[in-house]
Amino acid sequence: MPSAAAAAPPRARGRRSTWAGARRTVRVVTLATLGLVGGRATVAAHPQASPDRNNRYVKLTPMADRIRLAYTVYLGDQPGAHARRRLDRDRDGTIDDREAAVIGDELAGQIRPAVELTVDDRVVAIDWATIDVGLGTPATAAGALSVDLIGWACTGDGGAHHVVLRDQVRLDSPGEVEVRVEEGPGVTIGRRRLGGDAMADLVATWRGDDRRLATGLELAYDLDGARAIRPDDRRCASGGRRGGGGARRSRAIAAAVAAGAILGAVAAVLVGRRRRRRAQGPRR
Repeated sequence: MPSAAAAAPPRARGRRSTWAGARRTVRVVTLATLGLVGGRATVAAHPQASPDRNNRYVKLTPMADRIRLAYTVYLGDQPGAHARRRLDRDRDGTIDDREAAVIGDELAGQIRPAVELTVDDRVVAIDWATIDVGLGTPATAAGALSVDLIGWACTGDGGAHHVVLRDQVRLDSPGEVEVRVEEGPGVTIGRRRLGGDAMADLVATWRGDDRRLATGLELAYDLDGARAIRPDDRRCASGGRRGGGGARRSRAIAAAVAAGAILGAVAAVLVGRRRRRRAQGPRR
C-alpha cells in the first residue's frame, strides 16, 4: 500500500490523540447522522470512492518490537457530501482544520474500543497516536473523504510472534473491505487466517460486511532482529506489552535503582559514624 501522500490528494489534518483499546461491539450508526468525514483512503493500493458506500482498509505491519496498525474509513460521495455539510459550522463554504478534526475524533471514538489485538495469547493495548482527516479539497460542496488512524502496539523482543486482530466496528452501507499484511525487512509472515479460513495471500479484498474481521485476522511471523525495523522513539523501549508503556517502565526502574543507591550511601555514612564513636569510647 502506498503512503498517504501517494494515495490521497493534499489533506486537511486533524488532531493527534492517544487511547487504550477495550473489546466491545460497536455499531457505527448512519454516517450522515454522526457527520463522519475524511478524505482519500491511505492503505489501499488504488482506492476508488464509491458513489454511496463506505469502504474500510486495514493494514498490519509487524516490526522488531511492535506492530503498526493503519485503519482507514473512506466515505463515498453521497455520505461524504452529507458529512461535509454538517462539518461546515460557520457556513462559509469551506471546512477548516478545526472543523475537520470533529469527524476524526468522532470516528476514532467508535473504532478504538472496538478493535482488539492479541499478541502471543495476551491482549495488548493499541496506542492510537495519529488521526488524519483527508478532505482532498476543503470545499463543502465536494464529496468523498477519509479518516485515517495509526496505532502502535508493543510486542516485546523475540524471534517469533502469534497475532490475532479482531475488529467489531460495523459500518452502515459497507462497501469495499481490504485487509493487508505487510512483510517488511527481517519479517517473514507464516501461517495466516482470516475469518476462520486460510488467507492465501498477504492481501484480501471483498465487498460488504460478512464479519470476517470480527472473527479475526490471525497470523504468525518470524523476526530477524538484526534486519527488522525498530523505530528509535522509545515507545517500546523496554520491550513492554502495552502501547507506550515501555518507556514508563524504564523510567520507573531507573528511579528505583537511583533511590536504592542513595539509601545505600546514607546507610554507609551512618554505619561509619557509629563505628568511629565506638572507637572513641563513651562521651563524658
